[in-house]
Amino acid sequence: MSTNIHSAKGQYLGYRFQPLYALLILLKESLDDSDRVSVEQDDDVTLNGTEVVILYQLKHTISKPSTLTVANEGLWKTIRIWSQYANSKKHKLVFVTQDNITSNNLLIKLVNGDKEREDVVDLMIKEANKVIEARKLAILNNKKSLPYEGKFLGCESFLSLNKDEKLSLINKIIIRSSSFDIFHVEKEVIEWLKDVVVKKMRQSIANRLLEWWDKRMIDCTNGVTKEELTTYIQNLIGQFQDDNLPDDFSKLLPSVLDIEIGGGMEQQIDLVDGGSSRKKRAAIARWRSRNQREKWIKDDILNAFELEEYDEILIESWKDRYEPMQDDTFGKTEEHCKQEGLKILDWTHFNAHQDINALRTKWIHYFLIQGSYQQLSNEFKVGWHPQFKTILGDDK
Repeated sequence: MSTNIHSAKGQYLGYRFQPLYALLILLKESLDDSDRVSVEQDDDVTLNGTEVVILYQLKHTISKPSTLTVANEGLWKTIRIWSQYANSKKHKLVFVTQDNITSNNLLIKLVNGDKEREDVVDLMIKEANKVIEARKLAILNNKKSLPYEGKFLGCESFLSLNKDEKLSLINKIIIRSSSFDIFHVEKEVIEWLKDVVVKKMRQSIANRLLEWWDKRMIDCTNGVTKEELTTYIQNLIGQFQDDNLPDDFSKLLPSVLDIEIGGGMEQQIDLVDGGSSRKKRAAIARWRSRNQREKWIKDDILNAFELEEYDEILIESWKDRYEPMQDDTFGKTEEHCKQEGLKILDWTHFNAHQDINALRTKWIHYFLIQGSYQQLSNEFKVGWHPQFKTILGDDK
């Protein structure tokens, strides 16, 4: 049972590793804006360039790495897939493994890029023949279980190639041994960012880049270009400048909206007969604003004091409209009071961002002001009905 669970976890992490490795390929290896990376198409990962197509076979494991030899089953499974490219002039083939290769192993030539590989071909032929002969012998002896079940098809595919094709195939292969695993992807991204942004920004930018990439790769059948990735990174870095802030929540929604509606915020909307639609938009804006503020503080992009100062600006701007409205509605009917209060509520959603300076000059998202006002109303620091403090006094 535990072995099956361990295997399932390993398979899942291997599947999750593919798009993450694709990101690093596009960051580190792509040379042209039109280059496109895709997952689970021609291979685990494919980099389509203008002149070359690079196929990556990823052998990810959560087990302790071992030593890669010519007997490796995963290598022969890959050879079966790659044999079709023996005569191709535009394909390069990359075998990525966490296993190591010793210096006296002929496969080291595929790591170091040695051009003389005839002896590697001979080594492969010898191993393939050993596998095929062992299976023939088992069949002759009426063995129920045949050996090398996982690799014999790769051996057959390799032996079916002629001499030149065998060498051509091996010449196309690069082995990346002792590779990193899924748990070190973030570190690899941060390492790449060293030449792009200052140290204090790297962790936050890496986290946001990986979050975006994860969403982008879901059902991504056509792949992602270098140009799209570069554009996103440029925009992301721009959000961390002194005149801007990163946006993490403008396109997100709370998983359960009902639990966001309630408390003082809902009471205040009810006082002016705002209805369910205003409650819904208020809850969404407050959820976005609250989570964004918390993330800025957590990532050390802003401090709580600066956000509290901004709340004071919001309150002052609200007072400029609310207090005259109180005077104008004195002695008026309740229906009139509700209508005027509703105008203040709608102002916070539709117009306040036009009347109040943004927290940063290039910050363009309205939800911060919209949601902050709803949070302030929840705390009864602002309100909509001209007599909300009197009416809600006991609850407050």
